[in-house]
Amino acid sequence: MAVGGLMLANSQTFVSAPTAATAPAHLRASAALAEVLQPVAAEAAPGGVSAVPVAAACGAFAAAALAGQRASGRRQGRGPLLPTAVAQKESSVARRALDQSSRYADLSLDEEELIKNGKHLLVAYIMKPKAGYDYLATAAHFAAESSTGTNVNVCTTDDFTKSVDALVYYIDPDNEEMKIAYPTLLFDRNITDGRAMMCSVLTLSIGNNQGMGDVEYGKIYDIYFPPAYLRLFDGPNCNVVDMWRILNRGMSNGGLIVGTIIKPKLGLQPKPFGEACYAFWQGGDFIKNDEPQGNQVFCQMNECIPEVVKAMRAAIKETGSSKLFSANITADDPNEMIARGKYVLSQFGPLGENCAFLVDGYVAGGTAITVARRNFPSQFLHYHRAGHGAITSPQTQRGYTAFVHTKISRVIGASGIHTGTMSFGKMEGDASDKNIAFMLQDDEADGPYYHQEWEGMKQTTPIISGGMNALRLPAFFENLGHSNVILTAGGGSFGHKDGPKPGAISCRQGEESWKEWKAGKFGDVSLSDGIIEFAKTHEELKGAFLTFQKDADQIYPGWKEKLGYTGESSVQAATFDWAKKAAAASFVGSSMAPAQKESSVARRALDQSSRYADLSLDEEELIKNGKHLLVAYIMKPKAGYDYLATAAHFAAESSTGTNVNVCTTDDFTKSVDALVYYIDPDNEEMKIAYPTLLFDRNITDGRAMMCSVLTLSIGNNQGMGDVEYGKIYDIYFPPAYLRLFDGPNCNVVDMWRILNRGMSNGGLIVGTIIKPKLGLQPKPFGEACYAFWQGGDFIKNDEPQGNQVFCQMNECIPEVVKAMRAAIKETGSSKLFSANITADDPNEMIARGKYVLSQFGPLGENCAFLVDGYVAGGTAITVARRNFPSQFLHYHRAGHGAITSPQTQRGYTAFVHTKISRVIGASGIHTGTMSFGKMEGDASDKNIAFMLQDDEADGPYYHQEWEGMKQTTPIISGGMNALRLPAFFENLGHSNVILTAGGGSFGHKDGPKPGAISCRQGEESWKEWKAGKFGDVSLSDGIIEFAKTHEELKGAFLTFQKDADQIYPGWKEKLGYTGESSVQAATFDWAKKAAAAPYIGGWVYAKTPNVEGVYWNEVGYCPDGTAMNLAGNETNHPEKIKKDMHTPGATLPKSFYMNAVGYLPDGTPLNMAGNEVNHPEKIGPDPHKNGSPLPPPLKGYVNDIGYTPDGTPMDKAGNLSVKK
Repeated sequence: MAVGGLMLANSQTFVSAPTAATAPAHLRASAALAEVLQPVAAEAAPGGVSAVPVAAACGAFAAAALAGQRASGRRQGRGPLLPTAVAQKESSVARRALDQSSRYADLSLDEEELIKNGKHLLVAYIMKPKAGYDYLATAAHFAAESSTGTNVNVCTTDDFTKSVDALVYYIDPDNEEMKIAYPTLLFDRNITDGRAMMCSVLTLSIGNNQGMGDVEYGKIYDIYFPPAYLRLFDGPNCNVVDMWRILNRGMSNGGLIVGTIIKPKLGLQPKPFGEACYAFWQGGDFIKNDEPQGNQVFCQMNECIPEVVKAMRAAIKETGSSKLFSANITADDPNEMIARGKYVLSQFGPLGENCAFLVDGYVAGGTAITVARRNFPSQFLHYHRAGHGAITSPQTQRGYTAFVHTKISRVIGASGIHTGTMSFGKMEGDASDKNIAFMLQDDEADGPYYHQEWEGMKQTTPIISGGMNALRLPAFFENLGHSNVILTAGGGSFGHKDGPKPGAISCRQGEESWKEWKAGKFGDVSLSDGIIEFAKTHEELKGAFLTFQKDADQIYPGWKEKLGYTGESSVQAATFDWAKKAAAASFVGSSMAPAQKESSVARRALDQSSRYADLSLDEEELIKNGKHLLVAYIMKPKAGYDYLATAAHFAAESSTGTNVNVCTTDDFTKSVDALVYYIDPDNEEMKIAYPTLLFDRNITDGRAMMCSVLTLSIGNNQGMGDVEYGKIYDIYFPPAYLRLFDGPNCNVVDMWRILNRGMSNGGLIVGTIIKPKLGLQPKPFGEACYAFWQGGDFIKNDEPQGNQVFCQMNECIPEVVKAMRAAIKETGSSKLFSANITADDPNEMIARGKYVLSQFGPLGENCAFLVDGYVAGGTAITVARRNFPSQFLHYHRAGHGAITSPQTQRGYTAFVHTKISRVIGASGIHTGTMSFGKMEGDASDKNIAFMLQDDEADGPYYHQEWEGMKQTTPIISGGMNALRLPAFFENLGHSNVILTAGGGSFGHKDGPKPGAISCRQGEESWKEWKAGKFGDVSLSDGIIEFAKTHEELKGAFLTFQKDADQIYPGWKEKLGYTGESSVQAATFDWAKKAAAAPYIGGWVYAKTPNVEGVYWNEVGYCPDGTAMNLAGNETNHPEKIKKDMHTPGATLPKSFYMNAVGYLPDGTPLNMAGNEVNHPEKIGPDPHKNGSPLPPPLKGYVNDIGYTPDGTPMDKAGNLSVKK
């Protein structure tokens, strides 16, 4: 029996939720309680159907909320949920509705032929349908949702669209294997240089398919890039070869780079930090900023980096060997990253090549990696991946594996990436992970499913970290087969009993001992005996045995007797007073004497709860003091681990600690420890207080950055070996810290104003997604916009739509602008569009934004900017927020289900994800449909909307006050149509949201205009029912009554009959319909009607343009003569409006010829402009000769796509100014 789904009075449910048996552990009791309620619900109405008034959506999570809040300091939510309804089991026939396998599957395709032809990117998944769903039908739906399709038939699909469908070409249901071929034409390309972008690949391959209602899970296990497409990516420019060169080791097989992480990872002030660097560099090669280290208030970059440089110079002088450092430049804002990089290089000066740049690429996103790769191509790009375990862990069944993640890192240009320790360290992993290294370093390699040839693309070097020390290295090298990797051993160096210098030397000896054993120097002995033999004559390695005795006992049986040691075994701990010795040395390089042997008492098990847990802390006091960011987790230790000890280790790993004691910790460090302040092991609840001092701050403006919050709160703790899972369920931002974030600048209020609805309670924004989501060419795309805008308000680019080869932005956006102008003229109502500016490169995003605004001209404020924030990362959101603050920032979240899904037990929930979006400045974010659509969700997700829109709201654990920060507007999408909306509004309590109903509009039997109108009527009918216009009737009966006199809503009943049958029982009789029920399908020939419309006559300006000279500015406002002081968003700020810069009727000021995205400002011929240079076979002759008249109309002067002519004489425009 499944509990959950959408229900109206006396109707059947149709969206089922997990049973108690399959619910997460912390919710099983509540789900079980819901099951107990089944007989009660069944008894309440004939036939076992619950007679629950009004709409409700339940499930394990809703049942949990209904069962009562836990007595754990959790605050009560905003009001009770609607009563629980009991789901009916769907028939197997219903579960095969709209089987798309005839279109999106072709099992006759041969993989070798697909690879040979080189036109498809291939992806291998492990995919499991939900119970009752056919494997092939679900796989085909998966491919449809990942390319050109959706869950209903839509009227806009044409033959070209079908030619770029993704196709399932292999399935093995027994092993849950599925392979999909994606035409490379599907993927977005830069408008600035024609290059490919990884965010587009991820948007399709792990985008909306991660939250589909018929998929239990789907995870990428391998991905194949065809040669021609692979060459469109940046790839690495530097790697370990460059490090070997700097270290004078030659250019091949230079061996291990002995590196470390400054420990503690946070808490050191500038001078101790520099001293720690100096001490390690006496014996080691490479130091990296640990990923959270940056510009903390107590250790600011402009004080810390000079200490690092001082230490490096001293160490080079004293040791005679070069040294390397990796500086963390991660930030939300690319400008901040660039500023950090430039500042660091200015300090390193002639040692600049000795400095790598670290980017925390998982939490900041691929956009941040591209910032470093393209702005600092000569620096080693150090890709840290804190938090990746939320999706790559074997425990997680969505997203992609660690193999795929690291393979992608090579494609986008990482010089090196952390690859874990292949089971030889403290983090999760397996010995077979050596295949990750082969894929990163070899010119061709085998993955789990595909053989990849890299065609000379430089290698990405594996960086080994996570509990490694000298004793663990030999077996690691033996498994891998070589030692050409970078080691960053924090505890393995600073945890060594004699300090970091011997710790570093011991790691180098770990490599040397393996090489000597491999060469047979110790005879025919085991590896462990060979290493022990080496240690007898090498004090530093012997010291590692004496320090890391737990490891020694497990890896080297009999080591004590063989090395002559008689002490007790214990967990490793450091006692050497390195700081005192280092201070005395003053960077001169005095020798460091061995420490005294530690007592067995000091070597007891490293339970960190005495330092990283304080259960006496009061949550109300923590909130009152305002100095801590609070995080509530559901955390479960692995079998055999104590809850409090594991929680304390979790807090240590998330702040100032590690898995061993290190010699660098001082009193100040301990003052900024994260502390566990609450645990409930039975319910797997844990709360941690993070001092806000821990978090990184911009050097450019002192603002906070979300990537720093995520690096600590869901960073390395997501891959700890003693944690089964840990997921954030709520997060609290104290007021002073909250004010350091951008927050939104625009939201739905701005849309209401543009639509002339006032500034409050403007109601539903009726929007759509152009369907199919990919495959339409420019003119059909514009026609689709025009058709919808006849009845609707808002259109968004679907998240993969951008600058595909078959639908380039410089051809498509002008068609959209034409459609908008015509629709405004014909309907008398304003219209809105959301243009996708997502890209790997922030410069590309800015170029797209400027280009789009240049085309929209005086309609600039009618254009929002869509950023696919989950796949591109928070950095991309900040690019839009800070470069285009006056545009509505539309946060799409394709792929988020990989970690936010209730099925996934790591990362953070959808509630936390959306709350974060408000903090970083999203104007609106997709929030799912709260179980009322096709995607995963629950009725209690309405609390997401409250947290986004209210000035204060309750989360699952914390009450958040926003202190006047503007709202972020919920955007509702995923299987919605007019019939589903009334119950959605009833559950939410209002309709002040943005709807993007693709199938609900373009799937309507009469076309997109009636589809849009039907959605508006869905809101109107709910409001009238709410006002009692239909008397004391159920919601479903009220909607039917409304439909009797509203043809568009009635048409929705006739179109979406499956939904009608399930939500509105008896609708056929009440509406007088006698046909058979069927799956929804569109029949209206909308394209023909649109073509017959007065389409061309609609493309006019409101005013007659000045063809001799048009008033100009850099983003193209005023192509119709609108005064500069009234252009675009300036009209929204009356207080800023200045005097008109010219007298009406007077000649407009002249300016030089220019285009906002850089075409032709330098005389480049049109046939060589933009993406054309990437297609030599398409380049035609120069359309004109120098000095000859330009052919009219010409793109760039007087033309039909809105470039900004400025009065430049015709004989001087473009490359006419280039004289022979």
